[in-house]
Amino acid sequence: MRIIYGVNPVLEALNSHPEDFKDLLIVQGRAGQAGEKIKKLAHQHGIRCRIVGKDEIEKLAQTTHHQGVAGILTEFQYAEVEDILERWKSSGEKALLLILDSIQDPQNLGSLIRTAYAAGVHGVIIPKDRAAEVSPSVAKASAGAVEHTLIARVTNIASTIEQLKKAGIWVVGIEADSPQDIYSFDMDRDIAIVIGSEGKGMRRLVRETCDACLSIHMKGKISSLNASVAGGIALFEVMRNRT
Repeated sequence: MRIIYGVNPVLEALNSHPEDFKDLLIVQGRAGQAGEKIKKLAHQHGIRCRIVGKDEIEKLAQTTHHQGVAGILTEFQYAEVEDILERWKSSGEKALLLILDSIQDPQNLGSLIRTAYAAGVHGVIIPKDRAAEVSPSVAKASAGAVEHTLIARVTNIASTIEQLKKAGIWVVGIEADSPQDIYSFDMDRDIAIVIGSEGKGMRRLVRETCDACLSIHMKGKISSLNASVAGGIALFEVMRNRT
């Protein structure tokens, strides 16, 4: 079972796959108009909605930032890389994927998934080990985008990059000290963006497997950007190149 909490994550889960709900909890008077919308959607899908005290939700969600609503669902279903490739090929669009190399902060992972969904990615790829996984806090930080995004969890990021390259996708890593920046590179192609971990960046083998490593030009004395900010800039630079 998995727990989600917050208005947007619950609404998005109700809209995308209501059949996954096992239980739905609302604190009377806490969720406002959104709570009424959630109750209505739940009723339409035949989902039981329980009115509970805030202590019960806080115990379930393990946080006070639940906005008065939480759901108990079946386990999150990760996609396969092949599912992401199939979504790309069937879309008729140029590929846009996001690869996250050992992002450990759930807030960063959730923010990156939210941004990736907004940028129209065909999928997000994360490693199985030494990295954040899809969790209640990740779902909350993504504002429900995890419910609509294909997310693959793989054993070896470098091997997966090779698989994508064989499929005709350019793999581009974002690295602070790379001499070439993203604004001088042709992003209008089938592309996967790689974002490294907080503090350490991409691992050596991942970096060496990329087709190119690009930096984001910055002013001031700060040497690097937050991982989720860097990912957002890179993804929307791809979008800008395609319009």
